[in-house]
Parts: sequence; C-alpha cells; structure tokens
Amino acid sequence: MNKLETITQLLVNELTDFEANVNRLENGLQRAEDLKVKFDLAPIDNLVSELKSFQQKETEDREAYVNRLNRKLETAKIYPKWAVITFIISMVVSAVAILFGYIQYESKQDIKKEAYNLGMEAYQTHLNTFFEEHPKTYEVYKDWNKKQ
Repeated sequence: MNKLETITQLLVNELTDFEANVNRLENGLQRAEDLKVKFDLAPIDNLVSELKSFQQKETEDREAYVNRLNRKLETAKIYPKWAVITFIISMVVSAVAILFGYIQYESKQDIKKEAYNLGMEAYQTHLNTFFEEHPKTYEVYKDWNKKQ
C-alpha cells in the first residue's frame, strides 16, 4: 500500500498546486479588470490645438490671397477699351476695302470682256466691208487660209 499512498500523496500535492495556481490566476485577472489605465492626453491635446490654430491661419492666408487675386483680376484689363475699338474698326475697314477691291476687279474684267467683244465686232465689220469692196482680195485671202 505504500505505493498507493505515495501516488495518492502526489496527486493531492499536484491538485493543491493546481488549485493554488488557479487562485493566483483568478486574483491576477480580477486585478487586471479592476486596474484602470489612465492616459495622459495633455501633450496630444496641445498638439491638436496647435494644428488647429495652424490650419486656421493657413486657411485665412489662402482666403486673403484668393481675395487679392480676384480683386486684381477684376481690375486688370489686358487691352484698353480704345485699343479694342480701334482694332475692331480697322478690321471692319479692311474687310470693306477688300470687298470693294474684289468688286472693282470683277467689274473691270466685265468691262474688258465687253471691250474685247466690241473690238472683235468692229474688226469683223471692218474686214467684211473691206472684202465686200475688194472681192479679189477676198479670194486671195481664202486661198492663203487654205494653205495654212
């Protein structure tokens, strides 16, 4: 029985140790649950407030810059009004002059055609009159024209 008592004694010791470990673990868990962790947020709050003030300053600077730029754009004129009006008038005058020149050129061409036609008619009339008055010359002309 000696062995049985030894084994029993060992089991009792192990169970006692196990129970003690479980109690220690429960105490540790209870202390962990009771422990409240406090964070010191003062440095972070300070940084956040600095960031907010910096952001506010940058926003104000940007808005001031945009307002200045808008005022400058409103008052800026690339070309003076008189220069624009003069340019437009010169373009209109140029277009009218080109149109007038084209019309004159076309009418001159028509006049030239009319003058040419009148000249040809006068030449034909003159030649016919000459050949009617000199029939022998007309015969010589016909022969000459056939040879050509």
